[in-house]
Amino acid sequence: MKGFIFPCLLVVMSACGDRVNKDHKVPEEDMLHDSSLIVVADSSRIGITDSVAVVADTVHVDAARLIGKWIQPVAGLEKEMQGFQLRKNGTARSINMYTLIYEKWQVTHDTLLLWNHSEGVKDTSAMIDTIIIKELSDTSLVLFPVKAAEGYTERYRRSF
Repeated sequence: MKGFIFPCLLVVMSACGDRVNKDHKVPEEDMLHDSSLIVVADSSRIGITDSVAVVADTVHVDAARLIGKWIQPVAGLEKEMQGFQLRKNGTARSINMYTLIYEKWQVTHDTLLLWNHSEGVKDTSAMIDTIIIKELSDTSLVLFPVKAAEGYTERYRRSF
């Protein structure tokens, strides 16, 4: 078998020999059709930039301002309210949402993280909701869930 491979390699190399010039450069007509010859810059040493540094209008939220109960009307049942309570010790609780159980919360820059799980439904996996805080005042909170469609927001009001 070894005796067969060497002659085959010679045939292949000699067949390709006329396509490569003496400087070992690929002819221009081959470069037009061979995408493997495209030069790609090495990106392995490029640093990862924190998205907060890139966005000019990033809000830095004081976590203490988020502590409390935040509610909104239930869609289709405007007299009923639902929401969440954020506590000083980092725990969270859902309000009038019996299958969605909030456990804890954390805020980083303009991002609210809410750990939760579902109860009484088939999928009981734990999740972390990642939510961008768009507006925060003493009485109102506007949030953009990162999994939501562009432009979608949720509006809450503080409950005392």
